[in-house]
Amino acid sequence: MKEIPEDRRTELILLLFATLLIGGGGVLVCIGMGWPLLSALRPLTVIGAILAGALMLDLADSHRDRWLLPIVSVIAGTGYLLLSQLDETSASRQLIWILMGSGVMVATYYLIEDIRDLARLKYTAGVLGIALVGLTLAFGVEVGGAKIWLEIPGLIRFQPTEIVKILMCIFLAGFIAERSELMREDTRQVAGMRLPRLRHVGPLVLMVLFSLAIFVGQRDLGPAVLIFGLFVTMVYIATGRKSYVGLASILFAGGGVGAYYAFPHVATRFDMWLNPWTEPTERGYQILQALFALAEGGLVGRGFAIGVGSTIPAATTDLIFAVGAQQLGLAGAVVILILYALATHLSFSIAWRSTDSFGALLAAGLATVFGLQTLVIIGGVTKLIPLTGITLPFMSYGGTSMIVNFIALGLLLAVSRDCLPRRRQR
Repeated sequence: MKEIPEDRRTELILLLFATLLIGGGGVLVCIGMGWPLLSALRPLTVIGAILAGALMLDLADSHRDRWLLPIVSVIAGTGYLLLSQLDETSASRQLIWILMGSGVMVATYYLIEDIRDLARLKYTAGVLGIALVGLTLAFGVEVGGAKIWLEIPGLIRFQPTEIVKILMCIFLAGFIAERSELMREDTRQVAGMRLPRLRHVGPLVLMVLFSLAIFVGQRDLGPAVLIFGLFVTMVYIATGRKSYVGLASILFAGGGVGAYYAFPHVATRFDMWLNPWTEPTERGYQILQALFALAEGGLVGRGFAIGVGSTIPAATTDLIFAVGAQQLGLAGAVVILILYALATHLSFSIAWRSTDSFGALLAAGLATVFGLQTLVIIGGVTKLIPLTGITLPFMSYGGTSMIVNFIALGLLLAVSRDCLPRRRQR
């Protein structure tokens, strides 16, 4: 009988541990909610979908990262346990999105024979991303003061900005990988800083500025922050020049001030961040309820099905971390943060170990989006920064977000398959 490779055995053991963890949580939820214990099998479907995806990935090529899938399974399983208490309908739909997402992840891994082939599609990805955001600006459905949904009546409703994040990662990785050496070496002195010549970065800057302008036109500043952060991070990775980060920080601060005066909903979020007690039952209600939930959780939480977050606005989406902290306490919130930090670190690790510049930059871009999105939403919930209406990856309710995050996971695994040194066969 052929022995299971050590790294594959490690992944299976971690997925088994995730099964026990989420299954135990499911039993506690059933007891607290008064549901039949058989209902505890539903959250195990989350782990089962990811485990089945892992086995199918191995049929294509077993040389890949073995740590990301177990971490994602715990995050997604925890999100499902929280959603099931908040809204059974949303939880049922989320389960469908996770099943679909796992299938799309496998399809992404299979269809892309070599991740480096995507470098040839960099301009196509960039133009398609801008086109999607432009369509949303022209025909989108406005929610919460921002046009973030594109709807085909009677068929589908989705958030194009989620897809744009991956498209921009492909564009930036392809463009910068092709010209990174010129961006580092062929520079000129401008206002005391060494900047790349315009012919090397002109298309890149125009594409990013145009996409940011469209996001601002949509009044959807959350994705604008992500795209801007992605641009700055990838340029810094390619050039290693800290002066670019400093210049970008100044531009970001200026843009924030402009957005404050230009968009009322941005001003509201900023004012309520500074002092939500001025309107505790109106505009400050959301952030105050999030803070109350964090405080109620204490050190070890109120337990599953006891503090269900019924008073927290947008509990299934923007503020699901507050619900988790209320039920699991500071200890549980720290564990969730560690899981996200590990997933981000492992994603960057794939980039660091990559033998191909495009693969490295693509993995770094996807890691940046994942980490920055997590930082922005959790920072908003804990009142470290103004609250921004974006989802917490793999945990918040949302079909587009869930499926796109699984696509990004498939791309990361494909980078680890194609661009990392292979171990010698024993």
